[in-house]
Formats: sequence, structure tokens, C-alpha cells
Amino acid sequence: MEQREKKSSHGGYKLIIFILIVALGGVTFWYVREDRKWEEVNQQLSDERDSISDKLSNMLLAYEDMKTSNSIITQELEAEKSKIQVLLQKVLSTEKIHYAEIRKYEKEANTLREIMRSYIHQIDSLNTLNQRLLTENEEVKQDLQSSQEENMKLSMEKEDLSLQVEKGSMLKVRNIQAAGLNSRDKDTYSASRSKKLKTCVTINENAIAKAGNRFVYVRIISPDKSLLTNSDSKGTLEVQGQPLEYSAKREVDYQNADLETCIFFDAKNIKLAKGGYTVEVYIDGNLSGSGQLLMK
Repeated sequence: MEQREKKSSHGGYKLIIFILIVALGGVTFWYVREDRKWEEVNQQLSDERDSISDKLSNMLLAYEDMKTSNSIITQELEAEKSKIQVLLQKVLSTEKIHYAEIRKYEKEANTLREIMRSYIHQIDSLNTLNQRLLTENEEVKQDLQSSQEENMKLSMEKEDLSLQVEKGSMLKVRNIQAAGLNSRDKDTYSASRSKKLKTCVTINENAIAKAGNRFVYVRIISPDKSLLTNSDSKGTLEVQGQPLEYSAKREVDYQNADLETCIFFDAKNIKLAKGGYTVEVYIDGNLSGSGQLLMK
């Protein structure tokens, strides 16, 4: 009887032990499965954190490549870069990763990326506009340069034409005849008998010259290369902007037709030398002709 009870008791213990072993195995299996599941979740969260970190780092590099001359946009870019750096620091410094934080960081990163894209589009538009303005400015500069060159060419042509007209309007003289006059106003070529020197010329017809009164000046240069002057006729005329002494002058009324005139120099108080004299005729500040006078 006692042996049967002992056998029954041992069998109960074995059953309980078996149940406990089975239960422990089940708990162990569940624990291992859950642990693996958490490891997979943590790895996934870690990968997402690394992805967000890479995305933020790439955004910083993209901001570094953005160049614009607009000072306001440059300040805004710097502000956005600071936001990205702050968020990147948060992501990298997070030790315990939570799903809610990862979703929050990802949302913030996406917002910052959209802002970055808007700046990229804005800067591209500005750069395109600036390039177009530069091209237009270059075209305007080329057109302006062409216009300036054309104006310079026209100005030079106008100046040349003016010079030609001015040159063409200069009065010239011909038939220059010089002689001495004695006390009875008769022609003489004796130096000792000459009381006056006479220079007669014909002013040529010139249709484009200005008609009206003008002075005809005469310079008489003696054989010793000195200019004959006296107190009555002493004066200067302007030639190429410089004053030039003359020997005698006479006012005439020129009307664009041939005009004969004579200019007289009073030599009664001058001892005239024998030899060749040069006679120069000036009208309107220009040398209109020259001749020779031989005194004996």
C-alpha cells in the first residue's frame, strides 16, 4: 500500500516538472522572439536616423553650393543652414531612438528640404535673369560702342568736310605786282627814290567764301629778312592763333567775284636797301599769295 502511494507521488512530481519545463521553454522562446523583434525595430530606427543624418548633411553641402549676389537671400540661406545644423546635431546626439522622434526628425528634414528646393529655384531664376541682363547689357554696350564709333566716324567726316569747306572758302590772290612809288606816285624800282611801296593783287572769285568787308594785309620782308613797318601802319593779325606783325593793310568789299586792289606802305622815313624783297598777302588770317620785288 505504501509502495503504491510512493509510486503515485513520484509520478505526480514528474508531471509537474515536465509541465514546468515545457512552460519555461515556451517563455524562453517568446523572450528570444521578442528580443529579436526589438533588435530589428532598433536597427530599422537606427538606419532611418542615419538616413536622416545623411539627408541633412547633403542639404548643408547643397547650401554651400548656392551662390547669389542678393544680400537678403544670402542672409536667409545662412539662417536655413543654421536650422539644418541644429537638427543634425539633435539627430546625431540621440542615444535612445524612439519611433516618434524619428518621425518628427524626418518631418522637419522634409520641411527643410522643401525650403531648400524653393531657394534653389529662386536662385536659378535670379541667375538666369542676371545672365539675360548681362547678355542684354553686353549687347547694349556693343551697340553703344558701334554708335560711338559711327558718331566718331561721322564727326571725323564732318570735320574733314568742314576743313574742306573752310579750305575751299579761303580767298586766294593772283597777279601780285609790287613796285616802288616816287614822290610823284610814279612806279620806280630804285630803292633810293621810292617813297612808298605798292602791292597790287587780284582777289580770286570764290562762290562759297563769305561776302562782305574784310582786310587785306601785306607783309614786306627786306633783303636782310627784317619786316618793314612804320608807326602809322604798325599792327598784328592773327594767323593760326598766333599774332603776326604786318607792314600795311587795306579794307575791301568782297562780293565773291574777282576784285583788284592795291595796298600801300609809306616808306618815306625808311632807308630802303637794294635787293630782293618778299611780299606776302594775308586775308582772313590765311596766306593768300606771295611775290617778289627787286629794288635797284
